[in-house]
Amino acid sequence: MAAKRRWSERMLLVTNLTVANVIAGLWIATFLQPSVLGTDLGPTSQAISGSNRAMIVPLQTPAAWLGFLGSVGLLLWNFSWLVRRRTRTVPSHWIVSETSGGPVRVAREAIETGMRLAGEALPEITRLRVQVQLPTSKRVAITGQFHCAEGQNHLAGSQRLRHALLDRFSELVRLAEGAKAELELEFQGFLGKLDKNAPEPPEPEDPMNFRGPQYPIDDEPSDGGGRS
Repeated sequence: MAAKRRWSERMLLVTNLTVANVIAGLWIATFLQPSVLGTDLGPTSQAISGSNRAMIVPLQTPAAWLGFLGSVGLLLWNFSWLVRRRTRTVPSHWIVSETSGGPVRVAREAIETGMRLAGEALPEITRLRVQVQLPTSKRVAITGQFHCAEGQNHLAGSQRLRHALLDRFSELVRLAEGAKAELELEFQGFLGKLDKNAPEPPEPEDPMNFRGPQYPIDDEPSDGGGRS
């Protein structure tokens, strides 16, 4: 619903600008050459209007009726936009967390700080910036911009960072049923070096490839006897 409303408002803005520019250009052209929009009276304009320049605009033509109906429709469209009831924007400075005792508001700054500290606790993450936004009441958008230490695998580090941020967010906030949190990470580059006292980041685990059966295959216990 919100997306459709934004689309209609953009269309109304484009329509207003287009109509305003078309009318302005048409009036300039008609002022310079009256025959563009109507019929130039020529020498008889002095007797009718008291001026040397005048024109008659026919109103029973299809173009005149289309202009009239389009003007009425545009005025009604603008009037409906003015009197339309505005939806309340979703507050973004806190997020509701569901608990057994009832809902609790958790400040967005507290969530961002907690997630940042959890991410920077990883040895390969040297700097992290977390932004938490609430586009709708059922969707939490989390953006993490991070730097890795020189010589570290930033792809493996982003995987561990994702798990650490999501785990910390679930500890701070328990979303209601139907709501979801979406995390997007942005690698900003390498910055700093790995702390000498920090433990080495674990190597990424590669899935074991299936190599087929290994020979010899001994499925039955050996009893030392032969078969007859």
